[in-house]
Amino acid sequence: MAGVASTAVRRRQRARRRSPRPVGLLISGVAIVAALAGVVLFLLLVAPPPPQLPDVPGRMVAGDLVLELQDSGWITHDDIGGPVPSSVANGFQMPASMMPGMPDAGIHRLYLEAVLSDTGSGTAAYAPREFSVRAPDGGTWPLDQPATFVAGSLARGQTRSLDMLFDVPDTVSRLDLVWTHEGQLLSTAVGAPPPPIHDHGT
Repeated sequence: MAGVASTAVRRRQRARRRSPRPVGLLISGVAIVAALAGVVLFLLLVAPPPPQLPDVPGRMVAGDLVLELQDSGWITHDDIGGPVPSSVANGFQMPASMMPGMPDAGIHRLYLEAVLSDTGSGTAAYAPREFSVRAPDGGTWPLDQPATFVAGSLARGQTRSLDMLFDVPDTVSRLDLVWTHEGQLLSTAVGAPPPPIHDHGT
């Protein structure tokens, strides 16, 4: 019996001696993980920031689509400034009733030409309702209807030209093109100078 008791005591002693080892391994593992986290954090702090894409005037990026303004101008009742309507005769203003589709007096029409590109890896959709123009005071005007283009989509690498017309009061000269696409609200300044003002009453 004494031998059995002695053997049991020795086993308990060996068990007590072995028990700290798992605790030590756990502490060592935590220390290694903390050290690795510290190294990663250090590398993130000292690593140079990713390069910023340069801002390009007239360019907007929404998801996979990139829109770039190519041209802008004003369509007026005169033969000066912007795209010239065929109904203009010898530089004299004609009433809107004689020019079907032209804006009424007190309104001028902004013409924008843009190129839309799909730079992603899939298909990207677009629609005329996504575009409007905004004045500094917050006034906004939608794309003229019917629009010169319809809703569609571009495949990877495809581009297409968009012609956009906006009728705005002739008191407005500074405008931003606003593009609302997939929850993003983007804008860029329109570079068209104000249309010329002519007095044809004399």
